[in-house]
Amino acid sequence: MRLNFPKNSKIGSKAAFKAVFDYKLFARNDLITVYMAPNTAQRPRFAVSVSGRISPAVLRNRLKRIAREAFRLTQHDIPAGFDYLIIYSQWLSKRQKSDISNITLNEVRQGFTTLVRQAYKRYEKRQNTD
Repeated sequence: MRLNFPKNSKIGSKAAFKAVFDYKLFARNDLITVYMAPNTAQRPRFAVSVSGRISPAVLRNRLKRIAREAFRLTQHDIPAGFDYLIIYSQWLSKRQKSDISNITLNEVRQGFTTLVRQAYKRYEKRQNTD
């Protein structure tokens, strides 16, 4: 099993971002919100967003790297055929820089997989009621 993160696994266009938001399937915890939407690629695609209010840029970039790594390590354990978008919580902008720099890959990875499971259950319910 290859654990890479090729370019075709990234959500790149604004239209694709908007499609994920407009599908309105999400789950959140106190650190991240995960949005999901079915795609036609039949493989998981991913994007991450961090508010510009979180400063300095070094911390924002670190959070993005952690999220991408969490996706890379779990992409074979989550449902394929979905676009995933991680948005870090707004409360991070009110936290100390030391609190933000203490966020670990393990925290984000566990949160991501848990939230994907929750959102997927909602997706299945939505499919059964349609």
